[in-house]
This record gives sequence, C-alpha cells and structure tokens, in this order.
Amino acid sequence: NPVSAMILAAGWAAVVILALGMLLTWGNANPGNALVDATLDAGRWLATPFHDAFTRPNPEHQLYLNWAIAAAAYYLLARVISWLVRF
Repeated sequence: NPVSAMILAAGWAAVVILALGMLLTWGNANPGNALVDATLDAGRWLATPFHDAFTRPNPEHQLYLNWAIAAAAYYLLARVISWLVRF
C-alpha cells in the first residue's frame, strides 16, 4: 500500500533527523554551518512535544535522552498508523 509506505517513510525520516542531530551534537559540529543548523532546527521542532520530558544537569545528556524518546515515539507511531492504514 503506497500510503502505508509513505507514512512509514515519514516516521523513518523523523528518526534519521533526530539521530543525525544527536550525532552532530555529540561530535560538537559547528552550529554556524547551514546544514548543521538546519538539521538541529528540524530536530528541535520534531522533539518539541518531548521537550523537558526528562531533565538532566548536563544539557547534552538531556538532549540525547529526550530526542531518543522522540525518535522512538515517532517510529512506533508511524509503524502503528502504517499497519492500521493497510486494512
């Protein structure tokens, strides 16, 4: 089903953006770079519902935790909706 595949692809796209943002943060990428800035902006927007879900003293650890939870939630939500659309 093409609609189901598109929904799953959108979920994977969200996961990839969030994972890439975590990787760029971990690698101390230059936020002045346009590509890095756009990726981090997209990740912040995707992780907005999970902002401060867990608080940690280290802001990087907090980002990793909240963004990983957001990625898992988007993946699971996309899988469920994709499965439901097939029927």
